[in-house]
Amino acid sequence: MTDLAPDARAHRDWLLSFVSVPDAALVVDLGCGAGHDLAAMALAHPGAAARFIGLDTSEKAIACAQSHSNGEPRISFRRHDLNGRLPFESATVDAVFTSNLLECLADPGWCAAEIGRILRPGGLLVAAHWDWDSQMFDGSDKARNRRLVHAFADWQQAWMEHCDGWMGRRLWGVFAPTGLFDGKVHVRALTNVAFEAPWFGHARAQDLQCLVRHGLASAEDVAGLLQEQTERHKQGRYFYCIAGLAYVGRRRAA
Repeated sequence: MTDLAPDARAHRDWLLSFVSVPDAALVVDLGCGAGHDLAAMALAHPGAAARFIGLDTSEKAIACAQSHSNGEPRISFRRHDLNGRLPFESATVDAVFTSNLLECLADPGWCAAEIGRILRPGGLLVAAHWDWDSQMFDGSDKARNRRLVHAFADWQQAWMEHCDGWMGRRLWGVFAPTGLFDGKVHVRALTNVAFEAPWFGHARAQDLQCLVRHGLASAEDVAGLLQEQTERHKQGRYFYCIAGLAYVGRRRAA
């Protein structure tokens, strides 16, 4: 399995610290992507006679996830349209984990209701999301940095049916109104003080160049930000931050 950068791994470890897997549990990862999170959950619970199922809309992601499962018999993956009804009977799932999925769905509230339907009473929900519009690149040109962060947050990539760069701050508003969960929102700031690979802020700054290719930002703005971040790194003044949020709750009894 491809290892994560230390800062991204620390953030994932924080998220997975909310996941408890009882013996013989059924754990579902919605929007599992390449399967890293699900594999980490299974690895963290080696003695549990649990099943871990990952769902994703992308056939490519599922194929990649299967290659990362290392033959772990408790892990399986399925391709499924996550905008529709989830492929589980009501009250049959013990834990649902999802990370950075909800902004891509046309109706996150529908997904929240479906999660409530499939979870057993007392079942665990951990729904996590970056708040993309919270990204902070320190610098002298505040207006330029704000333009680029806002453009990044609003960037709907080709594989996305929908996008909402504010989904992190919307998690409470997605799950609480359903009345199906008892939960709260937790927040963690990922910070970097070095502008170089493999750190998260460096990678996101490189992603800004995609905005130019799609006509969402000017080449001048992006080049200016990258140059200034490089200079600040050399001066020991570089700083990056982004907020990661997680709604952690339990399914209420019917």
